[in-house]
Amino acid sequence: MNTKELANKYAELLAAKEKATMHPEDKGYEWKYNQLSTFYQDAVLKTKLPKERLAEIEKEGESLHEQYEREQEEANQFKETYKNNVLNNLEGLKEEKDFKKAYKHKVLAFLDKEQDEKQETEVNKDKRDQQMEAFESKYGYEKVYALKKEVLDDIREMDLTPSQRERLKEVERDLEDEKKIKLGKSKKKDTEFEMEM
Repeated sequence: MNTKELANKYAELLAAKEKATMHPEDKGYEWKYNQLSTFYQDAVLKTKLPKERLAEIEKEGESLHEQYEREQEEANQFKETYKNNVLNNLEGLKEEKDFKKAYKHKVLAFLDKEQDEKQETEVNKDKRDQQMEAFESKYGYEKVYALKKEVLDDIREMDLTPSQRERLKEVERDLEDEKKIKLGKSKKKDTEFEMEM
């Protein structure tokens, strides 16, 4: 066995010792540590290296073990960050669905499509409007506009009366006007800001 292999075996031994120490109730880790310790001691005896050289090899093994630990920690941090990103995206998707549902409810109420439902209370209207405003402040108007367009497309596919279709066209025009106002202002501000620079 060459010195590099011996250093790797020592690093494995240190990792096994750490696991056995961290999990004393798990006899599997203790067994593995004992096996690696025996294997390492046999390898050291067979190589017949001087103590100074053996100390260098063990130091190299310690640095390999530390490097492995750092890599494991970085991998764990990456996994945790990735998991949080995925969860945030899922939360965003849920918020998008909630927004679309609230907007669809608002438009359908305007079109009088939901006749069988009881009149919506002012409290429910206010709550829905607050949720929609909170969503817009969090994600911006461009996202809100895209979602509203999707909802209006869905509603257009529904079985509507001629008067409801006219009211839907009115809602679509209002949405386009709202877009011009909200996005037009921000673009104008950006242009003015660039001119000042």
